[in-house]
Amino acid sequence: MMNTRADRLDRMLNVTAELFFGVENSLFFRRFGEKGTTLLDIGCGNGTYLACIGEHYPDMRLTGVEIEEEMCRKAQDKQKRNLTFVHGSYEQLTGTGSYDTILARLVVPHIPDRSGFVKWLYEHTSEQSTVIVIDFDDERYRDNDELPLFSSLYKKARQSLKRKGTFLELPDALLVEFRHAGFVHLGTEWYSVRTDRRDLKQVCREYMLLATEYLLDTPITAEREKELDRWLDNDDSFLEIPMFGIVFGRSSGVL
Repeated sequence: MMNTRADRLDRMLNVTAELFFGVENSLFFRRFGEKGTTLLDIGCGNGTYLACIGEHYPDMRLTGVEIEEEMCRKAQDKQKRNLTFVHGSYEQLTGTGSYDTILARLVVPHIPDRSGFVKWLYEHTSEQSTVIVIDFDDERYRDNDELPLFSSLYKKARQSLKRKGTFLELPDALLVEFRHAGFVHLGTEWYSVRTDRRDLKQVCREYMLLATEYLLDTPITAEREKELDRWLDNDDSFLEIPMFGIVFGRSSGVL
């Protein structure tokens, strides 16, 4: 099995879909399913998460756009009747038609020109459209005493994504930026995935191992792997992963 950085990211994205899709489906996607409804997933990665949406809502027309060529190739392997993947940046999408829903999941901190991004979103939505932004909630994240090495690495990686010159946490900054562009805040969901079952802990351990190797761009050291194994084998240990999802619209409505 290959173990390149792209391979690690591919497997990480599969694991995050396994961990989060169930709860996020119930929170954000329950209203989907109307025939012909369109959804654009910006920064869709390897397409696994969008494929999950497609399996649950086969009457939707789904498009994923991904700038990383290798990730997009992996996504295109999942392409089917209601599922299309496009290589490139969201700005390169052709046509002036709007989308019923635009999803930006775990991607917004990586976008350098957020004001331009939000303006683009406004131009590609209609009065009936919604934009869903989902990401980790760094403010509610707490270090795990049993995972000092991983906690330190995670916090350092997230800190590197924070915008310079602002003291606002990401959810608050998004509310300001979207309102400035003309969007209406339809609702915010604060939720967590708690890995307090053995099966969830095994999935979470796999993610932490992959994330460690991805962030350090090297195979995990014995010391770091032992930390993960001790955490897994301790029946009293768990990890709580705090998330948020904000829904915006072009006109007033409810989540």
